[in-house]
Parts: sequence; structure tokens; C-alpha cells
Amino acid sequence: MYYQLLMLASFLLAGYQDARERLVSDYYWIPGIIAAVLVVALLPSMDFVLVARITLIGILAFAFAWFGFIGQADAIALTLISSDPTPYAPIPVLLATGVVAIVHILYLYAKGTARKSHLITLKEFQTQAKWIPKALVVDGVRREITNDVNVSRELAEEHAKSGPEDAKTMVEVQYGVPQVTYIAAGFVAYVAYLAIFQPHLLTAFP
Repeated sequence: MYYQLLMLASFLLAGYQDARERLVSDYYWIPGIIAAVLVVALLPSMDFVLVARITLIGILAFAFAWFGFIGQADAIALTLISSDPTPYAPIPVLLATGVVAIVHILYLYAKGTARKSHLITLKEFQTQAKWIPKALVVDGVRREITNDVNVSRELAEEHAKSGPEDAKTMVEVQYGVPQVTYIAAGFVAYVAYLAIFQPHLLTAFP
């Protein structure tokens, strides 16, 4: 039970911040890290399975983050959910996450938000965290930006500052989905399912 409560604390905080700012404070992961350490320490019979699963998923997640396909916070979230000691974990959380993500992305496509790239002003880009920059358009000249989601926003702002002060700068952007928020919603749905249909699993582990 304590495991799920600590994980819920991390994911609720991280998911809320990701939805608002598209970034997550490292401090928000502390309860989840404590939960992962505790479950490994208090369930010696499952040590090998848990450590192997955490290591495998952690390596894959951080490899994706290294190449810029996902954010570092996304990699941490995926690694933490792999520490769940319940049967078939983390498949139920990933399935719930997928459902939440698909529903939200379909909604965004229906609105036209995520269907194509948008051209917005530099000021709008700087004040709205939901956009991932793809290119800068300075005085009508388009300049590509890296596809690495972990550094693209910072690079866009640096390139914009380094240009002529009187230049008209636009930013070509795509909507950045809050992946940590999706994982958080998936974890909350999973815990709710356990509480309703398999409450014994909430008390069977630390």
C-alpha cells in the first residue's frame, strides 16, 4: 500500500507539472524512487525479477531519451512503473497509458492542434510550453532545429537571441504531448482498478 501511495504522490505531482509546463522537477520523483528502493529491499524473493525489469526498461527508456525521442522525465517515469511488484506489471499501466494517450491525441487531431506544424510568433512560443520547435523562420528564411526534444526549446531560444535585433522571427512548431501526464493518468487508472477489483494486491506488498 505504501508503494502505491508514494508512486501516486510522484506521478500526480509530475503529471500536473508536465501538463502545465512540459517539464518535471527532479524533486517530484523522490517519493517514487523511495518506493522503488523499498519494494526491492522488502521483497527479497522478487529481487531478481524486479531488478532485471527495472534495468531492462530503464536502459531502453534512457536510450530513447539519449537520442532525443522522449524527454528525460518520460524515461524516469517509465523506469519507475517497471518497479511495480504486482503481476504482469508494468503492462496494465502501459495499456492504460496508451488508451489515455490515444483518446487525447485523437481529440487534438480533431481540433487540428496536432495535425500539422504551426507558425507562431517568438513571443507566443516563449510563453507557451506546449510547443516543440521544429525550425526558426527569420526574415522569411527557414532554419531547421534539432529533433532532440530535450534541447530543442533551449536551442530555439538561443538561436533567436543570437540573430539581429530588428529581425522578424517566427517559430515553426508542433504540439508537444504531455507524456508524463499520460503515464500518470495510466498509473492512477491502474491503482483505481486494483482498489475496486483486486484490493488484496494493494495490501499484499509494502
